[in-house]
Amino acid sequence: MPTVTLKQGDCLTSIAHANGFDPATIWDHPDNAKLKDLRSNPHALLPGDKLVVPKREEREENVATDTSKTFYLSTGPVRLRLRLTRHNKPRANEAFELELEDNQTLSGTTDGDGWIDEVIPDSTQRVVLKLQEGEEEHILLLGSLDPHDSPTGIQHRLRNLGYYLGKVDGILGPQSRAA
Repeated sequence: MPTVTLKQGDCLTSIAHANGFDPATIWDHPDNAKLKDLRSNPHALLPGDKLVVPKREEREENVATDTSKTFYLSTGPVRLRLRLTRHNKPRANEAFELELEDNQTLSGTTDGDGWIDEVIPDSTQRVVLKLQEGEEEHILLLGSLDPHDSPTGIQHRLRNLGYYLGKVDGILGPQSRAA
């Protein structure tokens, strides 16, 4: 079975999509048990982690001659969920626009607690979030956040929250600890 060594930006969903699998099929494979024990979140893996991709099993289907049949791979929906706040208060009922990589645009309004909850294609790795009629723009790199218990994951999360302004270098020095 092939083993994929993850790089920055890879996540279970992108690997599954590239190999024609449902993410759960790969994550629940017995050869990935050690990684599963190490990482509690399959969507926050660390560059260098090794993920075993099972061999695809051939399957036969009976179809009548001179007819056509279409088969689909069902990977299930992928949800983009994030909460928008300003000064620790939800950005409730605020219009937003999501620009996806495939030139698809999703528009909506945050709920009363500032949440965005949208279904997006499982191959999406980059989203541009536009607020205030395009005056405010944020680039979201999906699958690129390291696990919460790794030094770089801690630094990225602190930076995203505005508590850490230093370099994300994986060294939990005085500046990281003070944050």
